Amino acid sequence: MKIAVSKLGHIGLTVRDIDRTVEFYTHYLGMRLTEKFEYPPEKIGHGVAVAAGAFIRCDTTHHELSIFRMREDVLSQDAPDAPRYGFGLHHIAFELATPDDIKALYTRMRDGGVDIVNSRKGGPGNQPRFYARDPDGNLLEFYWGIDKIGWEGAPRRYDPIEEIDLLAFNFDDYEVRREMDAAVARGGRPGGNDQPAELNVEPD
Repeated sequence: MKIAVSKLGHIGLTVRDIDRTVEFYTHYLGMRLTEKFEYPPEKIGHGVAVAAGAFIRCDTTHHELSIFRMREDVLSQDAPDAPRYGFGLHHIAFELATPDDIKALYTRMRDGGVDIVNSRKGGPGNQPRFYARDPDGNLLEFYWGIDKIGWEGAPRRYDPIEEIDLLAFNFDDYEVRREMDAAVARGGRPGGNDQPAELNVEPD
């Protein structure tokens, strides 16, 4: 019997200041603090390296983000922030419910002085999105409308990756175009049974 995970559960981050990080994710993203926890001095479990943790959530699951402060004896105060390029965590992605939500979040973060990296569309998943950094420099993605995989198990065509002005982006035209692409993938018309169109995989 093949074993497969049911979903991505949660992500753990080590940070310099737990309260600052909790404030960022609750203030900008509307996540909620479930609880804070001080690890015992016996160094059990995560407590081997972690002194304290905060657990925040999006829904009724206990936590989707675990935020940790390292023990002083295992991490020096001059340790570097999250690297912009390198091995380890690359980014954390959050889905928004509507185009208005993603534009409102972009505006709120920009006006609040958050480090906005850029906005893009196209590429695998084909979701309109923007990238920003949390207080410790971790790269965050915020997106709406990621493609779903149909019964045939294949992705549909997508545009090459390109940067966009998110606030000026026409989400209505984008949705119309995606429906047209879906029709082409079905054989040129809604309900068509021909083979899917080849993917557009032009380099970004």
